[in-house]
Amino acid sequence: MKSRLWLNLVLVIIVAILVALVYFKPGHKRPAPAATLTRLQAPDVREIRIAQPDTATVELVRANGAWRMTAPANLPADQYLVKSLLDSLSAEIKSSFSAAPAKLAQYGLDPARVRLWINGTEFDFGDTEPLNNYRYVLSGGQVHVVSGMLFYRLAHRPYWWVSKRLLPAQAQITALQLPDATVTLAGGKWQLAPADSAVSSDAIQTLVDNWQDAQAIGVEKAQAGKPAGEVAIELAGEKSALRFAILQDPNFFVLARPDLGIAYQLPADQRAALLTFKSSHAAPKAASKTRLTRPDVHN
Repeated sequence: MKSRLWLNLVLVIIVAILVALVYFKPGHKRPAPAATLTRLQAPDVREIRIAQPDTATVELVRANGAWRMTAPANLPADQYLVKSLLDSLSAEIKSSFSAAPAKLAQYGLDPARVRLWINGTEFDFGDTEPLNNYRYVLSGGQVHVVSGMLFYRLAHRPYWWVSKRLLPAQAQITALQLPDATVTLAGGKWQLAPADSAVSSDAIQTLVDNWQDAQAIGVEKAQAGKPAGEVAIELAGEKSALRFAILQDPNFFVLARPDLGIAYQLPADQRAALLTFKSSHAAPKAASKTRLTRPDVHN
């Protein structure tokens, strides 16, 4: 019996040694990690600047743990989109080569299609190479060939980077003035004026919740035009109401913030969800649709 135990122990030791040899591969030099555009990690990035021909330069700055657009306007940034950009910064370099300044134009780098600065370090994005559709990127005097995903994270109109939320994330509505009715929170209950017995308390709460969670699918610079109505929203702890102008548009339900100079584009069917009372509790569809589609949409 003892001899069998010793035999089993010896076999276990041999197996362990073989596993160690396979895993650690003594004498075998492991390949160096793949080169990437930058070794910066997302928490290290403080400033982002994006420039494209014939459009305003975008500047994004991290402040108090959140990203904010500081140019072309001072507005809350879309945290999700900035995170997606930062997650793409470690793009693997497929190959690199030197190119004389006179030859940069043949790679779409003079002028560049998009220019990106991360903490002051510049990356210029050009055309795609014909074989694999990788993107030419000029940085540090070298032309790198990388996946095109980072380029498509960048190539958007400036206001694409603005937060799509109509209200701040932690805001609490205390009064909501619609074109045809007003709801006010009093004593923990919603009051409707003018009173309408056909509108239930659940329908009022649904409408308030829809506004609380509403998100646009796009943000643009507001254009001049006569509003078709107005919505005013009072928030807990705020002295002034937020005012949204309802603009006529054949494709979207557009709500403009004249004080910010921007217009939120929502799906046309959100007009009913935000301006009329319904008995069922349903949040706007825009929020879920936006998160599923917009990171890869190219504007």
